[in-house]
Amino acid sequence: MTSTDPRRHDHGSARLNKPEVGHEESDIDVGTILKFAAGLAVTVCVCAIIVWAVFRVLDRQAAGRDPQISPFARPAGQLPAGPHLETNERAALAKFRAEETKALDGYGWINQPGGVTHIPVDEAKKLLVQRGVPARQGAGDALEGTHAFAMGEASGGRTIAATPEAAAAPAPVAPAAPPVDPGK
Repeated sequence: MTSTDPRRHDHGSARLNKPEVGHEESDIDVGTILKFAAGLAVTVCVCAIIVWAVFRVLDRQAAGRDPQISPFARPAGQLPAGPHLETNERAALAKFRAEETKALDGYGWINQPGGVTHIPVDEAKKLLVQRGVPARQGAGDALEGTHAFAMGEASGGRTIAATPEAAAAPAPVAPAAPPVDPGK
């Protein structure tokens, strides 16, 4: 190959600065690209302003449709009156049981002006054994006691007498129903 051969790659500086090696200026118009980019930026800004304005209008409409707050509503951040959620259930249960045990095993006032107190359960049991269970004053009801059936309970079809004398009497027998004629 000779130096005049166009396929030869000469890396000399003289060949790199030749005027025939360059770019075509007719393919891309830089001014048109800059104008398009500026138009695109303006369009994006206008769209962002329109979206912002629409959101403001919709926000005002939504605020107008919000229900009125009740005058009895608590201010934001204020906790409602108890009971609140338990954060330590074991400690709360232990405290509750201690208070219950104190009330069951101790003495105290229930109604001091009325003279009503509470005593330990064991003491109350001893007093019931000594004094007996208090009974109502006056005559009892005729249906009261073990001879009467329980009101509102099913009897299973049997008749239960209210007194021992009525229990000794035979129960009335219902008459038999007449036979039904299938031909009619």
